[in-house]
Amino acid sequence: MKIVIMAGGKGTRFWPRSNDDLPKQFLPFLSEQTLIQETANRFRDFVPASRLFIALPRHYLPLLKEQLPDFSPNQLIVEPRQNDTAACIALTVFRFLQTGDDEPVAFVPSDQYIADKEAFLAAVSAAADVALLPDAIVTLGVRPNRAEPGFGYLSTTPDPDAGQASSVSGILRVARFLEKPDEKRAQQLMNEPGIYWNSGILVCRPETMARCIQSCEPAIWNPLLQNPSDPDAAYADMPRLSIDYAVLEKAKTIYCLPVNCGWDDIGSWGSLLRHLPADPSGNVIQGEVDLMDAARNLVFVDDRKAVIIGVSDLIVTLTSNGLLICPKSEEPWLKKWLSTGK
Repeated sequence: MKIVIMAGGKGTRFWPRSNDDLPKQFLPFLSEQTLIQETANRFRDFVPASRLFIALPRHYLPLLKEQLPDFSPNQLIVEPRQNDTAACIALTVFRFLQTGDDEPVAFVPSDQYIADKEAFLAAVSAAADVALLPDAIVTLGVRPNRAEPGFGYLSTTPDPDAGQASSVSGILRVARFLEKPDEKRAQQLMNEPGIYWNSGILVCRPETMARCIQSCEPAIWNPLLQNPSDPDAAYADMPRLSIDYAVLEKAKTIYCLPVNCGWDDIGSWGSLLRHLPADPSGNVIQGEVDLMDAARNLVFVDDRKAVIIGVSDLIVTLTSNGLLICPKSEEPWLKKWLSTGK
């Protein structure tokens, strides 16, 4: 099988540390390694180097070459511009099919946390076996352990036919995709059977994905057929859509393989509180920070000193790009502010 790490996101919710020139996947948050370095290293012993790829926009190539210099040009799927996951996946499977390569491929985001690497890789391998079923697209599902309004959810049902046709056990059929719920609905979903977080990890054969894109969203696929050697021209005519909206919510044979590997999406400042050590008062700190009478704060400071006194439950981030001070409960407003400029 092949692994494709998708590294085209802007990481806007990590402003001001993440920006268009240096997005979150090229920054260290959980260790001394950047998120994309952690993701690539997770797969180095799982597949040969020739089967490990990174898909990214052209303007991120200098960052990639600096952080992962051992990746050859043949291991890169270079997009002309950022155009969301449907275009990225379409370009990738189109490239593989041009060379007659139809072995299963796993599409994985570059910014996720995995606590149990062995369990995760075993699930990816099993998903590749399920992807050999006719017209199968497989997503890894994670059983919710908290009410999380920031995630997408899957509603699933057992699929005994798929179980009989594959040696993999526990295969579920995705009945529908549930968009990010509010807090009350997220709490309800935790107690419902067959509900999983949508990890955003997909495994499929390129031919299967190509047929689904062409059937469900031809405006994504046709530009590639019309410009097979010119991605710039193809992208000029493509809409900007997520693969969930363009394909997965419309396709008929989407399977879910549950995985218990300590998965998490590193998608916001608040997500770091679940994985970084805190001081006795619950503060998570990076940089030169002095705190007094302060509790449960998340403080990130670059190249300068900060003093935090008498406040609790804040996100404080200070970099050369700007200053963020925000109650943790109000963090969802950050993305809206960045998208509107207000």
